[in-house]
Amino acid sequence: MKTVMALMTIGLFSLPAVASDAYGDPFEGWGFVKDDWQVVCDNTLTCRAAGYAGEEQWDTPATILMTAIPKKALPTGLVQLLPEASEKSQNNVTLWLNGKNYGRLQPSSDGGLYDLTAKQTNSLINSARLNTKIEIKASSDSWTVSDKGMGAVLLKLDEVQGRVGTPIALVSKNSMHKQTPKSAKPKPIIKKAFSYSEKDNKTLSAAKQAYFQANINRWINIDDEQFVGSENTTGNCELINPKSETSINFAKYAGNSSGWDFIPIDATHTLAVHSCWMGAYNAASGYWLIDNAKPRNPQLITTAGNDYFEGEISANHKDRGIGDCWNSKTWVWNGTTFAKMADASTGMCKGFAGGAWDLPTYVSEVIEGNRTSDK
Repeated sequence: MKTVMALMTIGLFSLPAVASDAYGDPFEGWGFVKDDWQVVCDNTLTCRAAGYAGEEQWDTPATILMTAIPKKALPTGLVQLLPEASEKSQNNVTLWLNGKNYGRLQPSSDGGLYDLTAKQTNSLINSARLNTKIEIKASSDSWTVSDKGMGAVLLKLDEVQGRVGTPIALVSKNSMHKQTPKSAKPKPIIKKAFSYSEKDNKTLSAAKQAYFQANINRWINIDDEQFVGSENTTGNCELINPKSETSINFAKYAGNSSGWDFIPIDATHTLAVHSCWMGAYNAASGYWLIDNAKPRNPQLITTAGNDYFEGEISANHKDRGIGDCWNSKTWVWNGTTFAKMADASTGMCKGFAGGAWDLPTYVSEVIEGNRTSDK
């Protein structure tokens, strides 16, 4: 039973329960969360604070996103509404705080979104530590964004970027605990190496395929506790071992469909791929990098992958079944290994199909290499 229940939930990598107390790390998963607000920061120290409608506004979800760059005094602001304002009302969407009209929102260049002006963003921030009714109105339509947690989240943003007690603090200008504002960090640069393209249609030779199939279970050590777990813990790739309870149960419904696949990356490297787990609305595979010349120690890249395509491994998972919140990771081939390229979520589960925002915890700059040869 332990194994079955684990498979049903293992896809929820960062799904936290909604709680009144603040929790979480700004640089991981959903970030730092307090009630209906969250702040997620990436490895460059850019932070994104998002607030949402409360659960009672499920039929009319609305959300505000503020993106803060280190040392820049004022964040930029965006608003997203569901259902979207009618065409007739799109140029008459307004922001209201505690019953006062703070002016029109400008339709953003990103379809369906609205930009907050600097003055509107500043007014919103100035009300963050007060009880504030935040409304978006368009003709007879109205949306509400909760203020619960906004002050705590913006204070955490101040702390992360070193704004506390400084003139550029969002909510903590008067704090006696003064910080020194932090500078933005550069994006890591990854040079994407040559890999076979889909058009190359490369496959392993029959001899190499047979050799890998005959030895892979020994090279990987499919009995490793990290993969199959123990009596008290759940592994993260239980389908790798045909003797595991999970594999036996899976075979009853899927036959022998769970096996190893081998994908040539280039002339000297291969990916070994095996299903790892399946849940109610998520599934994932493990990806191991094989050096063809020294195949005995494959390198584990991830046990949460969904796809490999032309030098990139991707992992995309729902945080709940209706698909209004997702998390994703991507790794890119650099000629030696698959380097982490991106890690993000779409924010809290608040009724937006596909998720409300792109909230990365890790970003990089990828430089495309030569796509026509192994050199």
